[in-house]
Amino acid sequence: MQRSDYLNPADLKSQCTGAVRRMEEDMLVLEAVGKGIDTFAGDPEIESESFDALKQQLADYHMVIEAMKLANQADVADFRCLSDSAGSEVLDGERIFDQMENALRMRESYLTSEETYKSKMKMAREAALTVYYQWKARQYGALAKNSESLYEMWRRKTERFDEIEVWTGGLFKDSEGITALIRKGMTEISGAFQNGTYVQREDDEWRRQIMNAGVRLAMGFEDEGGDQNAPYRLWQRGFDSDRAYMRELIHSYEEYADYTDEEIEELLMKLNSEGCGYVAFANIIVDEYRRKDEEFKRIFGYPLFLENVNGYTYVDYNRLILDIYCAVDNHKKVKNLWQEYDIYDENEDISPVSGRGTTPEDRIYRFERYMDSHDVPVRIENIECAPDEVYQRCREEAEKGNRVIISTCPVRLEDKEGEPAQMDGGHAMTVTGLTSDGRIEVSSWGEKYYISPEDPDYTSPEKSRTQNAYIRIQSVRFGEADE
Repeated sequence: MQRSDYLNPADLKSQCTGAVRRMEEDMLVLEAVGKGIDTFAGDPEIESESFDALKQQLADYHMVIEAMKLANQADVADFRCLSDSAGSEVLDGERIFDQMENALRMRESYLTSEETYKSKMKMAREAALTVYYQWKARQYGALAKNSESLYEMWRRKTERFDEIEVWTGGLFKDSEGITALIRKGMTEISGAFQNGTYVQREDDEWRRQIMNAGVRLAMGFEDEGGDQNAPYRLWQRGFDSDRAYMRELIHSYEEYADYTDEEIEELLMKLNSEGCGYVAFANIIVDEYRRKDEEFKRIFGYPLFLENVNGYTYVDYNRLILDIYCAVDNHKKVKNLWQEYDIYDENEDISPVSGRGTTPEDRIYRFERYMDSHDVPVRIENIECAPDEVYQRCREEAEKGNRVIISTCPVRLEDKEGEPAQMDGGHAMTVTGLTSDGRIEVSSWGEKYYISPEDPDYTSPEKSRTQNAYIRIQSVRFGEADE
């Protein structure tokens, strides 16, 4: 914090509210323009070569409009985050530094007086004076400590300002990057004419970058994904209100309608033992809706974000993970002649507290089933590739705007400090990024980790002590499947 810094949370919140309102109005305009372009370009009665060229141009303009909407959505989320981070206390640098300096001056003055009376105490010849000087020295010593405490109180306010600055320093970076892509796209569009005819360049990088602009795992709220053990911890350590909503959610599903609290606890333990695939689903849903929280609430029936007692916003992963798990765990598609139907396999798991996990085929059926139940089309595809192709295929899927689930056996991870996190058995994770040195960034257990696809356990499984070693990826796309 500098002396010239000033933060009035009330004014800031008001400005943020006004900015969000204006951007929401802009979104309505952009929606209308996009629909107008779609209607015109989709007119089946207009057919000609020139109209086909115009439709290509309109498709690129539509891509630009989508980028504008994405930039607006990013700014709306960031303005809300800025508003939430501001707190409620006015932080006036001029006043804070004046008070800090005054506290230091008073401390030095009191310490000087303390030393003066200590010296007088030593030189006093009468007992009464000795007692008096001792009392005065102690008094000034206490005043010096009080002044030091006041200094610390005001200094902590500067730290509070600096914390807010750090928390909000990364805001509005998304929209800056997207705006640069918009400018690039407009330049490319204006230069795509040949002999007066618009010729769309299929390899234009700006399109792929726009498609990939929003593919991040909820980074707008500083979290690193869900944790399969978190619902169990919440049941054990949360408030009565937490257990109440968890109980109500679990009882809403037929398979668990009569579960006692003891059985619920066992169910949550089983979720912890096998829930990595369901957490990967939850991470992807959060990524899809992190800029569309109102739409999320409309679709799923509860808010995506919650606010803690300190006023900070966080993603409600626990409810989402638990809902997915209760809705689709142990469900299978069964074929009987010409019919297909769903069944619940109560014998799928090892025990009431330990599950068998999910296969890639399970994940395809169960996630698509869960999202279909909410009228949201989503398609999952198994990507066949060798370990040394995994990194490139992840990049290709990201460029298409798809999310990726990666599964490995055994687990060979490194955390942000380079410390290994290893275990036998299979594990599913959400891909959240790619590094320049060929590693894949993933979300697992609510933390950020890195996978090296070139690990010998995957490239040479015959040499691994884990005989069924593998590394696999799945692509997840929202919307109707491509024809």
